[in-house]
Amino acid sequence: MTSKAPTRSRALVTGSALLGLPGLAGVGLVLLPPLSLQMWQAALVVLEFSALLALPALVGAVLALRALRSGGGRGAAVLAGANALLMVLALVPSVSVWQTAREEGLRLDPLQYAAGFATRADREPVTVEYASPGGEPLELDVWRPEGGVPDGARLPVVVNVHGGAEDLPQSLLPRWDTWLADSGGTRVVFDVDYRYFPDGDWSVALADVRCALGWVRENAADYGGDPERIALNGQSAGGLLVLLAAYSEEPAPSCDTEVPEIGAVVAWYSATDGTAEAPPVPWRQRRSPVGDDLVESSERMVGGPPEEHPREYEAMSPILQVDEDSPPTLLITAGHDFFLGTEDNGRMVDRLASVGVPHHHVELPWTEHMFDLNWGGLSSQVARKSIGDFLGEHL
Repeated sequence: MTSKAPTRSRALVTGSALLGLPGLAGVGLVLLPPLSLQMWQAALVVLEFSALLALPALVGAVLALRALRSGGGRGAAVLAGANALLMVLALVPSVSVWQTAREEGLRLDPLQYAAGFATRADREPVTVEYASPGGEPLELDVWRPEGGVPDGARLPVVVNVHGGAEDLPQSLLPRWDTWLADSGGTRVVFDVDYRYFPDGDWSVALADVRCALGWVRENAADYGGDPERIALNGQSAGGLLVLLAAYSEEPAPSCDTEVPEIGAVVAWYSATDGTAEAPPVPWRQRRSPVGDDLVESSERMVGGPPEEHPREYEAMSPILQVDEDSPPTLLITAGHDFFLGTEDNGRMVDRLASVGVPHHHVELPWTEHMFDLNWGGLSSQVARKSIGDFLGEHL
């Protein structure tokens, strides 16, 4: 029996060490600067499902404690403490968002936690070409409520503008489109495509969005929508575009149309200040080779850095376009965003408050850029509650 004890202890220590590896790798991915965009994507997934890493860490801590009782020595004690710490760290994001949910008056459903991604929907949209500036066809998807639009009804309209780091099609996350259409008394949703920030002429994208808004104003009634009740919703670069489209009248649409008045605007994890005086980007981005690519891409679409083109960067900074007539605004901030520091949206909130614009701000701690990819995630649940309440009040 005595000879078996060291062997059993070594097996327990080995098992404990192996069970701690997923959590250790996850912490590294989440906290350290990513070496590539693929590593950032992996960090996003890890952060969204971090609570699942608590289980192997718990088992690892138990094994280490058993090894310690079997004479495992200092190594077993270190592993017990390390796994216990990893378990706590794995739960921190969920606990933090849970507190935000309480502040928003929402009871989270943990059974939705692993409900999958938002890249598929239960039905297909109607796809329409809304313009062809320069001969390039631009499309939008129309999403109506699951049960259809009652005869004679005129439902509120939401125009969604996707984000992305390249020219991507509309309806990137269609499950959000169907949710917007089906929830809160039902709505008609138009998810629009646009030319993604051509080099040296960033305003083309905004001109396309304004063109799409004009098309929606002219055609919403054909799909059961009310052209007098239009809200904008956008994520990342799309959030920047909807804020600019809601706050300013420039540039002119890329087609011959009249842009409607916007009743409300929702911007997710979107930058609001692109000038040289903007808050610094997160340190993870500054220490990552991906950050260099982002700076190069930004300067390429404008034509140079902010110091050389101050007026262009001012024109693409929503914080400088706000006035007392700006529509009600909801800002959703990812608290652990690789691309954007929380100070940016915080300053925007202060600006909205200073001129008396109705607004609401939801900051989701330990949440990464593009968290809405995870449909059932705790942060996505909070976002749905906040958006539903906001649109219900202002649209």
